Amino acid sequence: MLRIGFRAHDFGSFDTADALGKRVAETRNPGLIQLALNKVMPSSRPWQEWDEEYISSITSGLKAHGVSVAIVGCYINPIHPDKEERKKEIERFRKSLSLASAFGCPYIGTETGTANPSGGYSIRTSDPANLEILKESLSQMLEEAEKDNAYVAIEAVSRNHSASSPERMRNIIDSFRTDRLKVIFDPVNLIPYTGIPEKDGVPLQVPSEEAESRFVREILDIYGDKLVAIHCKDYFLDPETGLKVGDIPALTGIFRWKAFAGELHARSIDVPWLLENHDPRTTKETAETLARF
Repeated sequence: MLRIGFRAHDFGSFDTADALGKRVAETRNPGLIQLALNKVMPSSRPWQEWDEEYISSITSGLKAHGVSVAIVGCYINPIHPDKEERKKEIERFRKSLSLASAFGCPYIGTETGTANPSGGYSIRTSDPANLEILKESLSQMLEEAEKDNAYVAIEAVSRNHSASSPERMRNIIDSFRTDRLKVIFDPVNLIPYTGIPEKDGVPLQVPSEEAESRFVREILDIYGDKLVAIHCKDYFLDPETGLKVGDIPALTGIFRWKAFAGELHARSIDVPWLLENHDPRTTKETAETLARF
């Protein structure tokens, strides 16, 4: 059975870890979460003040309800165009790595950044020079990971971020001879904004099973052995613009999640599936359906 968990802040904001753990356990018990602490608990201490004792108190509150952390979300901008800001971002990530044992989770996750200082889209992000900046940042993050027996888990995003394609992810992974670099795979995030192309290069409003399967297989061939988690949401192509709308709950769009699960099973890839953009009113049913795949 698939291990299904959740992005914690999709449940809302909480004052205590106990309250968060109780809410997650109401949906699934035992529970798994991606924890971005300051997002889900806005009143928590700023990251500069985190220490082993404080983070352990958070995870103890979760464990009291059978909830554990599958990914620590520390989504920085590792290619921030301002060097001083980039340095601060990397330091924040290193702090989470240093506390991996207190989180009870060795995987610290981030996307790969944008050239837009505000975090939004910029055409400049696609400049190959930004991949080199990303590698410089990752070198520092991986150095910390080695010290702390932790792992840097990166997530690719089509169009918006520096690692915007499977090929760019291959470039990054091949640049580091370390097992400390891992991958979070969000299929919807990597689907091109105009949809999955068919054999003739043209996307359909709903891709054929063959096209979607080819898209998934080609990615798993590149870094399936590096996966530590699946992000699970859904998408459709807007009938007016033809562009991807990729922020809807899993099983409400056009991605074939059951076929995707079959491909993972065939490759013996057993990692947590973490629901994103889920609707708390229907999450329990969605999780139970996916778990049977």
